[in-house]
Amino acid sequence: MEPPINVGVIGYGYSGRNFHSYLIGLEKRLNLYAICVRDPERRKQAATEHRVKTFSNVDDMLKDNNINLVIVATPHNTHAELSVKAMDAGKHVIVEKIMCMSTKEADVMIETSKRNNVMLTVFHNRRWDGDYLTVRKILDEGLLGEPYLIEESIMWYAERFDPSRWRSRKERSGGYLYDWGAHLVDHAVQIVKVPIDRIYCYATKLSVA
Repeated sequence: MEPPINVGVIGYGYSGRNFHSYLIGLEKRLNLYAICVRDPERRKQAATEHRVKTFSNVDDMLKDNNINLVIVATPHNTHAELSVKAMDAGKHVIVEKIMCMSTKEADVMIETSKRNNVMLTVFHNRRWDGDYLTVRKILDEGLLGEPYLIEESIMWYAERFDPSRWRSRKERSGGYLYDWGAHLVDHAVQIVKVPIDRIYCYATKLSVA
């Protein structure tokens, strides 16, 4: 049996802490080896919760030859730069959705992956949600015949976009469509079995008294 793949996670916010570090622990073929985060309190938290090596600097982590795979779990506007840096260091990369902020950045990331002969993929955890998988099963088995129109929406409290959080700043997150909207577009692409003519969406802000 081959030894597990050593994984380094960049970022220990909501995604790095609650998704990636947790999920790695459920897969025997993966080993959470290191976590890189600048904030000293979060770095201390990561070391306490996982008993792994921690780094405050990405460059220092990428110098560790024991790391085979890097997961980028940072604000959206940093995905391209960090992914390219990791792949140029010879690491395979999983980048949290969204992949990056533009097609131009995506092209550079893909070219870097090919040039270094390393894997590059995007983490889409909502492909495994029970409701989505149920809809796919129903459509795949033809239980509803041929669908004419499919609509999907997401509702949440506006507090998620607190001005103090990076997701509320368009220059860092890309805006609403680059957050949950990315999951909805991904669902549409995965579900529909015919060429897509166009995708339409709208966002409505509701205030709750």
